[in-house]
Amino acid sequence: MSERNYITVEELNFYINNVFLNEELLRNVPVVGEVSGCSVVNGHCYFTLKDSKSQIKITYFNVKGKFVPVNGDKVLVRGSVDFYSKNGQVNLRAYEVSYFGAGLINRQLAELKDRLEKEGLFSELHKKELPEFPKRVAVITSIKGAAVQDFITTVRKYNSVTDITVIDVRVQGESCVTDVLQALNNADQYGFDVIVIARGGGSTEDLFYFNDERLVRAIYNTNTPVISAIGHETDYTLCDFVADYRAITPTAAAEKIGYSVQNLKKDFFEKINFISKHINYFLQNTIDEFIDNCEEMQEVTEDIISKETLSVLKNIEKIKIYQNLSLEREESTLLQKLSYIESLNPLKLLNKGYFRIISNDRYIYKTKELKENDKVSIIGIDGKINAIIVKE
Repeated sequence: MSERNYITVEELNFYINNVFLNEELLRNVPVVGEVSGCSVVNGHCYFTLKDSKSQIKITYFNVKGKFVPVNGDKVLVRGSVDFYSKNGQVNLRAYEVSYFGAGLINRQLAELKDRLEKEGLFSELHKKELPEFPKRVAVITSIKGAAVQDFITTVRKYNSVTDITVIDVRVQGESCVTDVLQALNNADQYGFDVIVIARGGGSTEDLFYFNDERLVRAIYNTNTPVISAIGHETDYTLCDFVADYRAITPTAAAEKIGYSVQNLKKDFFEKINFISKHINYFLQNTIDEFIDNCEEMQEVTEDIISKETLSVLKNIEKIKIYQNLSLEREESTLLQKLSYIESLNPLKLLNKGYFRIISNDRYIYKTKELKENDKVSIIGIDGKINAIIVKE
C-alpha cells in the first residue's frame, strides 16, 4: 500500500488546536467590539462580538453576579482564543467583560444620574419658579458662539428693556466646567432675576462637560432660578435635569423669558377697561339698591322716631325728677360735711380764747413735752408772742 499524501480533518483540527494552545499571545487577548445576539443559558453567557468588518463568537461562563452586556453595548472582552476541533470553530472564551469607550462613559453617566436623582437633586419640589417679567438676565455662554447672538436677537424682538449681561466662558474643553462654575457662583451673588446657561449644538463629547457633578450641585444650590439651554432638542445633559427650567435651545430660552412690552400695555388697558365696566355696573347696582333701602328705611325710621320720641320725652321727665331728688340729697350731704369741717377749724377755738403753743416747729399738746428754758411761740387770735419756759 502506498504512503498517504493527505491528512484527515481530525488531524488538521488537532494540528490547528495545538497551534492555538502553544501561541501565548492567544491566551490573554483584549478584544473590543459590539455585542450582538446575546443570551444567557444555565448561568453562562453567549454572544457575538463584531466590528464593521468581522466577528467572533464569545463564551462567558458562570456570569452570576458579574456584568452581563446587552445587544448594542460596546465592550472590552479579555479572554483566550479557543479552537473547538469537533466543528472547527474558533471562539473567544471570556474571563472578563466590561464597558469600553462611550459605553463605559454612558454607564458611569447613568450611575451618576441615578445617584443624584435618589438624592433629590432633580425633584420638582426643589425647582424655583421663573419670574414672569425678568428685568435682569445673566447669560453664561461663549461670546464667540452663535447661541448668544440668537438669544439676544430673540429677546430684542419682544422688548428693549430687559437687561442682558453676557458672562463669557469656554463651553467645551477641560476648562469648561471651571469657567461655568465660577460664572454661575458670581451671577448668583449679583441679584439677577434669571441665569441662563447656554450652548449651541455639538457632539456628545462636546456637551459631556455639562454632566459634571460639581456643576449639577452648583445649579441645585443657587438662589437664582436657572434655565439650562444646552444643545438641541434631542440633547440631554444632567444640567437639564437639575435646572429650574430646561429649554430645548438657547432661542427657546429667550422665547421663555422674553416678553412684549406692547402686549403688556395692550393687556393692561384691556383689563382696566374690563374692570372699569364691572365697577360701573357694580356701582350703579349698589346705588340703586342703596336708594331703595333708604326709602324703605325712611318709612321705618319715621315710625320708629315717632314712637321713640314719645318714649324719650317720658324718660326725660323721669330723669329730671330723679336729678332733682339726687341734687337735693347731694346738697344735704355736702352741707353736713361742711358743717363738720367748720367745726374742726382751729380758728374757732382761738376765737374762744384758746392759744396754740409751738416749740421747734411742732405743736405742743402736753406740758411734759416742755422743759425749762425751752423757747416757745404762743399763737392767739390776734397774733404770736415768744416765751421761755421757767421752773415754778
